[in-house]
Amino acid sequence: MSKVRRKLGVAISAYTVVIVSMIFFILPMVWIIYCSFRTQASIFTGKVISHLNEFTLENYETILSVTDYPTYFFNSFKIALSVSLLSLICSIVGAYGLSRFRIKGKNAIIMGIFSTQMFPQVLLIIPMYLIVFSLQMLDSVIGVVLGQLILVLPFSIWMLKGYFDNIPVAIDDSARIDGCNVLQRLYYVILPLGAPGIMVAGFFSFVVSWGDYLIVSIISQSQRTATATLVIQRLSSALLIRWGQVAAAAVLTIVPTIILFSFVQKRLVEGLTAGAVKE
Repeated sequence: MSKVRRKLGVAISAYTVVIVSMIFFILPMVWIIYCSFRTQASIFTGKVISHLNEFTLENYETILSVTDYPTYFFNSFKIALSVSLLSLICSIVGAYGLSRFRIKGKNAIIMGIFSTQMFPQVLLIIPMYLIVFSLQMLDSVIGVVLGQLILVLPFSIWMLKGYFDNIPVAIDDSARIDGCNVLQRLYYVILPLGAPGIMVAGFFSFVVSWGDYLIVSIISQSQRTATATLVIQRLSSALLIRWGQVAAAAVLTIVPTIILFSFVQKRLVEGLTAGAVKE
């Protein structure tokens, strides 16, 4: 009987921790969504529960019709998609080379790639600005994309290299015997087998690029390259902060990543767990 009570106590404790953690992470998001439908006066009253007549869609109407948010949203999507595609091409080729070929100083290269993640991003501001300025890519989509690639490539290469290591080399040997060259083995063998891991790397690159503010803030100089994150910063730095509009812009910015996650959730879980066990 005591053993049953002990198991029940452990189960209750575990579920309590999970529920409290979920509330801790979800409650801020729920509050932002809630405030995005409230009027400015209702937010400043300090009341948690508002009357029905204090809810409005005006915040979303203003963000979508009065401000330039749709343009910034399209810029974010264009840049994030470009970063995802370029990072996947570079990281797949680089990870495959590090995984399959004997390269002199391979361990040093891997450590060098991964060590770049240990430095704070703020240290990159001045050298990145000088490099982009010298290349005459300031206030250009290409400049923003190249800047954000620095953030996502090291992790993507490191993760895909570990994932490709779990794909048996015998499969490559069989494809080589059948007459496949390196590119054909990569395209017809590695890509289909490594699809879950590639999906994780692509999703990571898209989310990092979509939510990036630091790189965009130093390279973007006009509406042509500004992204959705800059809209939230500019709304928050106004003399009169309209928190309902800030919340609405935040919700609209978060929605695409939630939709994308809902579509690729199964593959993401498969990709994150498949590389955890080496056969």
